[in-house]
Amino acid sequence: SFHLDQVDSAALGIQTVRDNHPRASGYNFHFGDTFKVSPKLSLSLGIRWDLFKPTVEKSDNLSFFDPLGANPGAGGRPGRLAFGGTKWGSASYGKRYPEELWKRGFAPRLGLAYSVTPQTVLRLGYGIFFSNPIYPNWSGGIAQDGFNATIPFSSSNSGYTPAFLLSQGFPAIPPSQIPPFIDSSFANGKDLMYRPLDANRLPYSQQWNLTMEHQFSGELHVSAAYVANKGTRLPSRVGALNALDPKLLSMGSKLYDEFQPGDTLLHGVPLPYDGWLKQLTCAPTVAQALLPFPQYCSSLQGVNESIGNSTYHSLQLKAEKKFSNRMYFLASYTLSKLLTNSDGVQSDASTWSGAHGVISPYEQNRTKALGTNDVPQAFSLSFIYQLPAGKGQRYASRSGAVNKLIGGWQAGTIFRATSGVPFFFRSGFCNVPGQFRASCIPSSSGDPFAQDKGSYDPNSKLFRRDAFEPSDSFNFYYGKGPRVSDFRGFGYHNQDLSLVKNTNITERVNLQFRAEFFNIWNWHTFTNPGGDGGFNSGVIDIDVASPSFGDWNGTVSLPRTIQFGLKLVF
Repeated sequence: SFHLDQVDSAALGIQTVRDNHPRASGYNFHFGDTFKVSPKLSLSLGIRWDLFKPTVEKSDNLSFFDPLGANPGAGGRPGRLAFGGTKWGSASYGKRYPEELWKRGFAPRLGLAYSVTPQTVLRLGYGIFFSNPIYPNWSGGIAQDGFNATIPFSSSNSGYTPAFLLSQGFPAIPPSQIPPFIDSSFANGKDLMYRPLDANRLPYSQQWNLTMEHQFSGELHVSAAYVANKGTRLPSRVGALNALDPKLLSMGSKLYDEFQPGDTLLHGVPLPYDGWLKQLTCAPTVAQALLPFPQYCSSLQGVNESIGNSTYHSLQLKAEKKFSNRMYFLASYTLSKLLTNSDGVQSDASTWSGAHGVISPYEQNRTKALGTNDVPQAFSLSFIYQLPAGKGQRYASRSGAVNKLIGGWQAGTIFRATSGVPFFFRSGFCNVPGQFRASCIPSSSGDPFAQDKGSYDPNSKLFRRDAFEPSDSFNFYYGKGPRVSDFRGFGYHNQDLSLVKNTNITERVNLQFRAEFFNIWNWHTFTNPGGDGGFNSGVIDIDVASPSFGDWNGTVSLPRTIQFGLKLVF
């Protein structure tokens, strides 16, 4: 019979630590001054010092991975669950956090301005800029494995028999499953928080620029600038600690074979330690046994790793002109290139379709490529015009009802055009054990485009499948392609228009009406909604193993949007 109160599956969370109180502190000091070296030369010098103490939990109710400590439940091999502070007996880490506190965050700043002529100025700048450390998860790197537990209850036959009846209450929980478990072996066979020991050494960028500015007669101002930066120790997910050497792919299908009770050796690979089979929540395969830390099923990826880096170079041109009190014009153009292995702070997209964590950590030379948001060319043109009507203007300058109606109007428009961002190709068929921490990335030979993007027919494929490594080749082999390719998607262009009406109700009260038209011409480009090109994997199928590889999925940029608004300013 079926009971309305039956439960096929459920989970009961048991907490010995009900609250989480992360704590962090940061300090910075800055000193700088500008010196007038000569009538033509100004020099700005400064230095800044940054210190960020690693996050802790107020009562040391936190745990994390200790890569050096002996694990008593894993045959004494390195890699254990450690508990912050000193009050947890032999499971204590000894310090409140795993990172080594880094105190050398000194950042010099230099600026120089030289007046070549009364209308021409040369500017030069250099500086080092530190960021704060980044921690995994949404709790500032605070995990409480061992303090809390989630006890699952499941049906033994796919729901035909309930796990239990609510009318009879929750089943009794054995004392052995009730936390706390202050034990360095508690996380064996599971996942756990990994905060690298050197993660407090702050991410930083070196930034420099050289700018020439010139003021022409008639309120025309132009500038040309070389702007660049180099990022070091950036947040990344490309250095998984618990990964297999690609040389082991030669074992082929043997890597998937599983140890059975009583096995001490399988295909020449020894059982990591007694009790390993019972601990694992993942399959006890040969590949798992070969890992540096076979007691853990996770990749042990840090966030603030030492290997995240980037280089950026750009030429930036700008011209602005004020034609009169009512008309203003600005045009800008940027030519740039971004190479990186770290595309963002939240770089946790480690699946095959992502851009992070997809290349073996043993092949770091392959990780640096074009940024997923690299836009080599960007142009914008903006224009603002104030209607010459209303109080103080050429027409209807007197106050009164006419001024209230036609005075205070302003029109503005901006046009933008950018190059496309790069594609990153992947293969959905990837017969490689996950312990290698690598996805299958096909390389290409020659031009992969089946048609010209300038005359693109969305009813036909954009790419030639035969230009890439065949998907069936990814059998214990994960390809030689780059993390992000040199082949770009479709460019983007857009024009917005705004009409603004300011009406002074009193001397201190102003009513502003706005009419804004985004993408006024309703242009559609083959880019993701949002207008900047987005990840082209969302526009064209980039999975070489997919039957629809190279097909457009129907996504285009956002349509025309019109909005009206009223704002009272007082």
